[in-house]
Amino acid sequence: MSRLEANGLTVRLGGRDVLSDVTFDVQAGQALALTGHSGSGKTVLLHVLAGLVPLSAGSLLLDEGPVTPSDPIYRASVGLILQTHGLASGLTAEENVALPLQARGFDRAEIAERCRDALAAVDLESVATRLVDDLSGGQRQRVGVARALAGQPSVLLADEPTAELDPGNRNRILDLLVSSATRLVVVASNDPEVIAACPRVLELDDGRLNAARPS
Repeated sequence: MSRLEANGLTVRLGGRDVLSDVTFDVQAGQALALTGHSGSGKTVLLHVLAGLVPLSAGSLLLDEGPVTPSDPIYRASVGLILQTHGLASGLTAEENVALPLQARGFDRAEIAERCRDALAAVDLESVATRLVDDLSGGQRQRVGVARALAGQPSVLLADEPTAELDPGNRNRILDLLVSSATRLVVVASNDPEVIAACPRVLELDDGRLNAARPS
């Protein structure tokens, strides 16, 4: 997958447009930053791209072919990092990373290897067997990143992924997200460092595309 194109994306919720005629594209190796005030539509747009929120109008093209975001094959290619972690309480860090892999039917050996590699990538191999309830907010954020990376997604979507991270871990996670030359990456953030690291930036304002500029 080398190019994702969104055309006229519109989402109506509660009788109003929370996204209105949003058109853009993102290419592999050129991470795209979404910025805008709280409530501007960044999270809704990510959830549309992840197949979690249905479109009222508009379409997506993947490598010039039409794609339905809710299609299981497409959704299996997507990794989503949630702003609120979305981790399962009562499970360990490793078990949280493993859950989506188990749902996709990977065998036990591959799950173990992917979990180990993903947690190592975010420098959390030492807490793999600890309950996520006992981890700090920053550690839980990194578990969420590891969970997304373990699926080896072709499309990686991240919602404020650096919000709770200290400077060292912010740099580590930012590098993991934007350095891939083959993955399609869209990051919603108002963090200046995230925006500066992305070759392309889109600004949303009340669900509409306000500006597009190279960084």
